[in-house]
Amino acid sequence: MSIDIPVESPLSDRDLVLQFESLGDSCELGLVQRRVGAEPLGMFRFAGAPVRHLTRAMAARFAGMADPEHVRVQPENSEYMIKLTKYDFIYHAHVKIGEADPAVLHRQQVRNVRFLIDKLIADLEKPEKIMVFRQNEDVSANDLLDFRAALSAYGPATLLWVQATRSGHPPGTVTIVDDTLMIGYVTRLARRDNAPDFDLPSWLTMLREAHAIRSTVPAEATTAASPPRRIDTVFGHEGNAAACQGDGWSGPENGFTWSIDQRSVLTMAKPAAAHSYRLEMEVVPFVASPALAAQPLGVTVNGQLIHTFDPLPRGKVDCAVPAHLLHGRDRVEIVLDHPAATSPRAATGQNDDRRLAVAFYRISLIGD
Repeated sequence: MSIDIPVESPLSDRDLVLQFESLGDSCELGLVQRRVGAEPLGMFRFAGAPVRHLTRAMAARFAGMADPEHVRVQPENSEYMIKLTKYDFIYHAHVKIGEADPAVLHRQQVRNVRFLIDKLIADLEKPEKIMVFRQNEDVSANDLLDFRAALSAYGPATLLWVQATRSGHPPGTVTIVDDTLMIGYVTRLARRDNAPDFDLPSWLTMLREAHAIRSTVPAEATTAASPPRRIDTVFGHEGNAAACQGDGWSGPENGFTWSIDQRSVLTMAKPAAAHSYRLEMEVVPFVASPALAAQPLGVTVNGQLIHTFDPLPRGKVDCAVPAHLLHGRDRVEIVLDHPAATSPRAATGQNDDRRLAVAFYRISLIGD
């Protein structure tokens, strides 16, 4: 007696593309979805979302992005475009000039953006879809690292980074980088001035391959959230640092926050367990020659001094964090000592009495 074993039917092209969601930086995936009859809702489906802008927005959990003052309706080439000024995104409203009252369109878009942000956060935190990113320009290693760190803070989402074919990587193929990153290759990336000029067959072949790879991963591996290996604290108006700051900080500014007086305190979440850790910081010390030639900075983690920068250089600096200082703790207290803090008034006569030490752009605690 023979037994017929049912074979699962392959997904249709329409059902296939619904397994993916665009994170930028253009509307190419959105147009691929439209070409096969799918019209999913997505915050960045038709948006211009450069990777650095997206990283800042994700790190801040898109705070303020849907505030009415940050949603702008602007006419461009006979249609309305929507500019999200908080993180500098832009997308098509798909409304011709004259077809709608701009004030009414603005109110609609504020509601839409709020809804789509909530939906995106839910999708990132329960990663059933594969997140897709493509960018015409080269993506630096640091930008990719920052982007993946911001993404991992939501959960174990899988990222598909789409690139144009090159030697050794034919169109339609997919390379596995690690558990949460794949690189897919298409015949070409559409130019910014001609987004509909994409190669549909290579896109569909590549998406089908990525979906097949993702489908082989056990369900618990993609749904069981684990602590991220990297915790990023981003400073400035658009950052997430406010909730972590204790004493010794001035108000947020455009991309940075000044540490003030002699000591600043920051409390961060603990990254995933690791054999070793390092603290990475992007900084600009306050100096004003000849009155103040340099700034020292001492770094204490959970009560133990781990490093002193003397002088503290401008740019990216890092230091090792002994693993035993983090064992058995849910939070990490970082104390930054800067005894040379000086007011601009005292140093140069400027009208600023704050005792400034270091402008912090980002502090990251990384498990290696």
